[in-house]
Amino acid sequence: MKLVRDIQLNQTTPISGLGLVAEGGGQRGAFTAGVLDYLQIANFNPFEVIIGTSAGAQNVASFVSQQKGYAYSLIHDLTRDERFFNPWRFFSKNNIMDLDWYFKQVKKKSYQFDSAQANKNAQNRKVRFTAAHSSRLTTKLINPVKDGWLNSLKYSSSIPYLYDSGDFLDGGVSAPIPVTKAYKLGAKKIVVIRTTDGSETIIPKPIERIKPLLCPKNRCPRFIKILYKYENGYKRAERFIKKPPSDVEIITLRPLRPLATKVLGSSEQNIVDDYKYGLEIGKSFIENQANSLLYNQQASLDCS
Repeated sequence: MKLVRDIQLNQTTPISGLGLVAEGGGQRGAFTAGVLDYLQIANFNPFEVIIGTSAGAQNVASFVSQQKGYAYSLIHDLTRDERFFNPWRFFSKNNIMDLDWYFKQVKKKSYQFDSAQANKNAQNRKVRFTAAHSSRLTTKLINPVKDGWLNSLKYSSSIPYLYDSGDFLDGGVSAPIPVTKAYKLGAKKIVVIRTTDGSETIIPKPIERIKPLLCPKNRCPRFIKILYKYENGYKRAERFIKKPPSDVEIITLRPLRPLATKVLGSSEQNIVDDYKYGLEIGKSFIENQANSLLYNQQASLDCS
């Protein structure tokens, strides 16, 4: 895909305190893929701390391994295949979302992940994926260099009730936008790539209305606990982004219009359109914000 006047910044050495966070969102991750692919076009990866959740983790893996177009191809090709997502499997004992099939494809030559290059590029960086402990619903930060890239991605992407991974659930359950995790790992200037605009309704109104019936004496069914855990994590991240600590700066890259894609079940054209839109947002960031990000951070390091 040809873009006019591509800029080459050639900044790939990690700079202390710079962070990158990628929100999840299933097929909406096509937008994030576009943003990060343009950063690769510009040869721009100065981030010391890099964290992704679910589809955000898969985009982070593609970014760190320098496989431009890789995450997009997985979303475009594999997530639209009925062998991956088939709602009719709800009536059987099989997973509605078959991550086992998905990661078998990722091991094939046509979709092979370059773990060696990812490990090399992860040196001197803190690359993490989020997952939620299945029993406690607390967040685990997974180091893919130590735990394996594909296994870590599977844990981070295991959407509750669609795929059963055993010990871990999708990282979005407890850390949908893991910006506070990046801060705790030392990031002070954080670029956050969003797939939502903050206006989404987390808990459906019918669920809110019947919650007293579903949760007698505050003993809620598991799916209700998961929904509220997600909502609390989402609101907590939103508060941090809007009012960060005094020593933190947040740069948010988010769609300025609703994305065409859904979490699952998006059309091919919608995925293509959102990917192109992500490229536009990534290009705008490189042209208008990337150099100041580097300059300001380096200046603060020189003064410390």
